[in-house]
Amino acid sequence: MKDKDGETRRERNESFEIDSPDVEVPENGYFLWEWFWELRESAAPGFSGPAPVSNQELTAWVGITGNIVRREEVRILKVMSSRYCAEIDKESEAIRERETE
Repeated sequence: MKDKDGETRRERNESFEIDSPDVEVPENGYFLWEWFWELRESAAPGFSGPAPVSNQELTAWVGITGNIVRREEVRILKVMSSRYCAEIDKESEAIRERETE
């Protein structure tokens, strides 16, 4: 997510010589990581940023892709989506605060 100057958090961290953590995805869960980003690409934006993936979006995605998704995997994808949205909200708030300084 970029701020008004077109700078991402990672780029901002680099300019202040702050390390940004790399994402470590366990090998046996990598398919969930890929599924999550496929879902995010097709998710409709909310009025104030991304919205968590809905059951309807998940159902449509399963129908389109033909992926076989277990209940536990649905729950994991929904938690990932909620956490993603929460982090984007925090980042948006941090950007707003920086822009008012």
